Amino acid sequence: MLPTQWKYFLSELIGVFALIFIGAGAAILSKQGDAVSYLGVALAFGVSVTCIIGGISTSSGAHLNPVVTLSLCATGRCSYRCLLYYTIAQIIGACLASAALFALFGQRIEAGTTRIGTGVSLANGFMVETILTFFLVLTVLRTTSALIIGSVVFLGALVGGHITGAGMNPARSFGPALFSHHWENHWIYWLAPLSGALLAVLVFVLMDKPAALPKCSDAESKKS
Repeated sequence: MLPTQWKYFLSELIGVFALIFIGAGAAILSKQGDAVSYLGVALAFGVSVTCIIGGISTSSGAHLNPVVTLSLCATGRCSYRCLLYYTIAQIIGACLASAALFALFGQRIEAGTTRIGTGVSLANGFMVETILTFFLVLTVLRTTSALIIGSVVFLGALVGGHITGAGMNPARSFGPALFSHHWENHWIYWLAPLSGALLAVLVFVLMDKPAALPKCSDAESKKS
């Protein structure tokens, strides 16, 4: 049997492989005019995340995203060592899935690559990726429900798909970019999710911080 850490590594690798293969694969089919719409692509990402979390959360926690792992590390839920080997596993999983898509579709993998939409400024693209990642990471920090997290991914992909491709995940963006050779504005898909994740951690800590003053209801009850 594999040591525990290798089980976690393998779980993250397989989970991200499934996410990219299904989600980016749906995006490729959508661009080819097959029976997959933008709604279908969003559903592919959302449902796959829900299923993957349900399948591997008991082993690795199903982070599936370097900035999610970072946020959990920042809130004391995993170690820095965990951050290192989870991130490596996630990026390898994304690359292997992209290699499989490239073998199947060739340069058509460009359709599964995240990119800033036509007419969208870099500032707006950065803002969209930051906001979408903020809500995703805050949801992960507040709940372990696979259905809720998958629903947030679905909504993010539905809203942001036309604007930025709704990356929300550096590994998801890196894998297809590696095989499509599309690196234009790729930095956004690292810095914006990182910014959104750090903002989510800050809000999470502030929300969970004990209040120094009594609640209004408590104060009113004391007066009476």
